[in-house]
Amino acid sequence: MPVVRVVVASLVVLAAIGGAAPPAAAHGGSGIGPTNYETRVDSVSPPTPGLRVQAIDLGERLELRNDTGEDVVVLGYDDEPYLRVGTDGVFENRRSPATYLNEEPDLTDARVPGAADPTAAPDWRRVNGGTTVRWHDHRAHWMASEDPPAVRRDRGSRHVVQDWTVELRRDGQTIEVTGDIVWVPGPSPWPWLLGALGLGTVLVAASRLSGWRVPVSAGLVIAMAAVIGHVVGEWGATTTSFASTLGQSIYSLGGLALGSVALVLLLTRRDPSDATPALLVAGLVLALGSGLADVTALWHSQLPSTQSPATVRLEVVAALGLGVGLAAVGASRLRSAAPEARRSGTARAS
Repeated sequence: MPVVRVVVASLVVLAAIGGAAPPAAAHGGSGIGPTNYETRVDSVSPPTPGLRVQAIDLGERLELRNDTGEDVVVLGYDDEPYLRVGTDGVFENRRSPATYLNEEPDLTDARVPGAADPTAAPDWRRVNGGTTVRWHDHRAHWMASEDPPAVRRDRGSRHVVQDWTVELRRDGQTIEVTGDIVWVPGPSPWPWLLGALGLGTVLVAASRLSGWRVPVSAGLVIAMAAVIGHVVGEWGATTTSFASTLGQSIYSLGGLALGSVALVLLLTRRDPSDATPALLVAGLVLALGSGLADVTALWHSQLPSTQSPATVRLEVVAALGLGVGLAAVGASRLRSAAPEARRSGTARAS
């Protein structure tokens, strides 16, 4: 069918563009990509009232909140004082190697200065005045570039792939925070991709109707609503700075701005074909920035969002499928408008 060929061709073009571009870092605000590894905090031993530790940002960081009224010190990889948090604020030890190792997700990129010495007396530098500290800890997330043997043998089952421990000190007392890393298999992407194909096909087919303005406008509104929900969910799930979050969401926000322009033109112009250039560009940006950039959410289990995984995948499918459909509608309407304009010009000349 011609309609299906148009949508499939558009998806192939988008996939080629995405393959040529560098991998997107889960643009939606967190800068954290979907994964199948879940970091869990199992226990704080001995239990300490006022002390709470949890994994955040899909295990990329740990968060410690200290309301005990006394200083708590986080130990680094050589059992040296690394972080201190208490009533005076949060401090980091500039002589702890962990201060520099934890600045990079990949240890091979870390640069530890010669002044860093785990056996030296701490050199505390105040970071902020709160009682909560967050840090990237290489002990609490999967570091290897390939999956462990148990996962490679059986990718469809859950596996505990690593146990981890972080030690704390409080008033001479040792506190152990223990947890594990679990492989959680994701779903098959094919039903979701077929759903995106179906949405795009239905939208292109509806654009062949005489009153095509209404279904195309509805498709654009649904796609924009999905992008808004996706961005809000990802913003709520990250602890990164506002500037970083905004930068990661720039393509989604740009797609919403272009979609708003196209929607206004569709609803206000006497001839809805005047909106087709804006529709073409908006569809491409929505499909690329909020669909293809987050397409890995369709086959990963751990997603950086406050929404349920099913909701996130529906939003990605809507942005991808309807975005492609909107771009295909804009392109086909541009092509059909060109011969008509030439015929009108010839008639006027005659």
